[in-house]
Amino acid sequence: MKYIHRQIEGKLKKYVEQFPVVVLTGARQAGKSTLLKQLFKGENWEYVSFDQRGILERVKADPDLFVRDISSNIIIDEAQKVPELFHSIKWRVDEGLKYKIILSGSANFQLLNKVTETLAGRAGVLDLFPFSISEKYDGNNILEILFSSKDILKAADKIKSSGFIYDEEIFHHVLWGGYPKLIEYKDSESRINWLENYRTTYIERDLRDLTQVANISDFQRFYQMLAFQVGNILNLSNLANDIGVTVPTCKKYFQILEASYQYFILKPYHLNIRKRLIKSPKIYSWDTGLCNYFLGNTSIKELKGKGTFGNIFENYVMSEIAKQNSFLVRKSNMYFWRTANGAEVDLIMERGEDIIPVEIKSSVKLSDNSLRGLFDFMKLKTTKRISLGIVFYRGDKIYRLTDNVLAVPIGYL
Repeated sequence: MKYIHRQIEGKLKKYVEQFPVVVLTGARQAGKSTLLKQLFKGENWEYVSFDQRGILERVKADPDLFVRDISSNIIIDEAQKVPELFHSIKWRVDEGLKYKIILSGSANFQLLNKVTETLAGRAGVLDLFPFSISEKYDGNNILEILFSSKDILKAADKIKSSGFIYDEEIFHHVLWGGYPKLIEYKDSESRINWLENYRTTYIERDLRDLTQVANISDFQRFYQMLAFQVGNILNLSNLANDIGVTVPTCKKYFQILEASYQYFILKPYHLNIRKRLIKSPKIYSWDTGLCNYFLGNTSIKELKGKGTFGNIFENYVMSEIAKQNSFLVRKSNMYFWRTANGAEVDLIMERGEDIIPVEIKSSVKLSDNSLRGLFDFMKLKTTKRISLGIVFYRGDKIYRLTDNVLAVPIGYL
């Protein structure tokens, strides 16, 4: 498979220049090893993987010796498998190590705990996700355009020049997601086989081994049921009742899946910041391919024909925005907005003093009635600037809905 450039490459190189240690984490099979081998290759870099049992046992036996023998820049893959290593790295860095160390791993809940404990202030941390569609088709990141363009017409012109992706390619990505192997395979059977193997090896074996999940059957049911919840408020009490476990158990299960880059949440936006901490969040998957696998969608026709289509489509757009946001030097905070009388905005992006509300529609045409929540939010009196609103939809034209609300086809995302 030809190497596909990742939009995080520039940010990763900058981190390597800035920090003595860089941690690259993310879901298994998201392409971390391929990215690192592509960007940092040559005589000045050594690559070591703790997936190799001989190396793993040797480093476990004497991590100090391994770190003391570092004589070039080094990439250490699956670093979380030797937690003792982090103290040795801290010691060597504090001694003035002149070489760069990149630590890569999939088990975020272990890897980042060790970074926090031992390498705070010494390590820069970056996340890598499955391919966004803009990476897959070598597109541009339009989020920076939205925040940097104060004029709605200029924003529209810049977005038009960013490249357009058509419905067929979009729905292929919605259905199968962005894991590199699923891009490489050419037939549905191979993709389904890969997704089944991913579930078996990652969800059943790796997560159980790393987090001591006692009942893998309950955990698997919980994971599958979450696929039906995307785009909705996360209700752990209902899930606990359905599965027959306690709410604390469901909370633990979700923390595992969130930490291992399966799901993420959006908290509600309130003008009173403290209220954001006590209201229920909405849940989304980082990759719709696994969601569709659990929902039994193996074709675009099946995907579009089910009642879950609207939520899966919303999830797709939300995850694409979240991935693009992660590439930026200055990221935005992401929330949703809902009032007691039912007005709602799918996404509130907040960066500094600027706020951009975003509505997501799976329809080809837009109606004012369906955008009532967005228009209400645009009228709010707040100390921050709400200068631009965006509606992502399935049409093919960029146009103004009002003086400060822009309709943008998802093909530009």
